[in-house]
Amino acid sequence: MTATQASKALASGSYARVQRALGTKLMRINSPIELHERIVEGFPRHTMVYLVEGFSVLKQDESFKALNVSSRTWHRIKAEQKAAPLDADQSARVWSLAEVLTKATEVLGGKEEAEQWLAAPAIGLDSRRPIDLMATPQGAEMVRTLLDQMAYGVYA
Repeated sequence: MTATQASKALASGSYARVQRALGTKLMRINSPIELHERIVEGFPRHTMVYLVEGFSVLKQDESFKALNVSSRTWHRIKAEQKAAPLDADQSARVWSLAEVLTKATEVLGGKEEAEQWLAAPAIGLDSRRPIDLMATPQGAEMVRTLLDQMAYGVYA
């Protein structure tokens, strides 16, 4: 196996783990280009519902802020799961939150621990809560960077 093939296999595994967090294997995302295309097409609405309803520690209001949806929009998405797919922005935010949740679960050893970490102030994020930073792409990137540092035992 070449280095490129090994890298693709590793990425494919991480995509599969994130897809499981969204309750779907149907999207078959195996590369950054495929991810981009699926986001542009829009994820099925049930992916957002599955992600949000799967939280046991995080409150819905907290996830709504991270996903940039109002309570009213959430109820419409939930009621109309078979309707048109999420828009590209919503799909990107759903993927981002699921990706962070997956990474935190791997780093911290469990989903409940990951949710508790997301909901608590983090020293590496200037005592801000990771879930609050998920509201912007820049904040989400800071959260992913901290998780990578934690995974490798490097704390800034």
